Amino acid sequence: MSVIVVGAGISGLSTAWALTRRGVAVTLLEQGAIPNPLSASGDQHRIIRRAYGGQGGYQRRIGDAYAAWDEMWSDLGQKHLVDTGFMLLSQEPGDGGEIYRNGLVEGGYPIEDLSPADVAERFPFVDPATIRYGGVSAEGGVLLCQKIAAGLRDWLVANGADVRANTAVSKVDAAVGSVTLMDGAELNADHVVVTAGAWTLGLFPKLDISLTTYRTAVVYLTPPVDLQSAWEHAPTILDPGGKIDGYVLPPVAGTGLKFGAGTHRYKAAPNQDRAAKPGEGEQLRDYFSPP
Repeated sequence: MSVIVVGAGISGLSTAWALTRRGVAVTLLEQGAIPNPLSASGDQHRIIRRAYGGQGGYQRRIGDAYAAWDEMWSDLGQKHLVDTGFMLLSQEPGDGGEIYRNGLVEGGYPIEDLSPADVAERFPFVDPATIRYGGVSAEGGVLLCQKIAAGLRDWLVANGADVRANTAVSKVDAAVGSVTLMDGAELNADHVVVTAGAWTLGLFPKLDISLTTYRTAVVYLTPPVDLQSAWEHAPTILDPGGKIDGYVLPPVAGTGLKFGAGTHRYKAAPNQDRAAKPGEGEQLRDYFSPP
């Protein structure tokens, strides 16, 4: 069997890895470098966690996800996951922190509830006057996505996959299993798997009835000296509470201290507005100021 995988973000790389280790002849195509800093998985780190609010199916599958990651670490010869655990904070009834906590409780998963004073004692970068409560769990951490992508790329090459960076695709014919490259060349396989992320609509525009691309941003901050150690040993903050749909990843394994907010987004094409706007970093930072 032969398979062409279009897109080498984490979905494409892991698909190619799973197929290659089963003896499938894989051709992996990526429009940019691998890892591609423009892809959704091209940043320094991402969160893995048990908590998914009301999405109980996702919560149940995390055990299988950890098992799959362990298989990958075994093949790569290195673990690119830092087991920080995660923390939830609630500022007001019904906010994201509370929704995540309730989902864990309803699913029977462990969560240690903390009073505001307990949170501030363990994590002095949190102002206890701004939260109702907190909670921590060991079932989460930080995935080092750039290291994962580079490791998978090297493993695929070493194990016989045809890995082609800087190879953009202009057309996919799913019915016959063919892919046309930007230079006009055509590739064929028994199957084609498209893992093009935000660029999927460029290949399948009719999917716009169900797919939408958004432009968002994150900011990396330098913590004050007196809180440096606290941040370096902090859990991932899955939600700080309130209305911003925020998250924070601690500076572990050579990564930076990253803040992001789900409210900071708008509809945009995947190559639109790639440069940060003046003051955008400060705006993201200020989302996390005391209410």
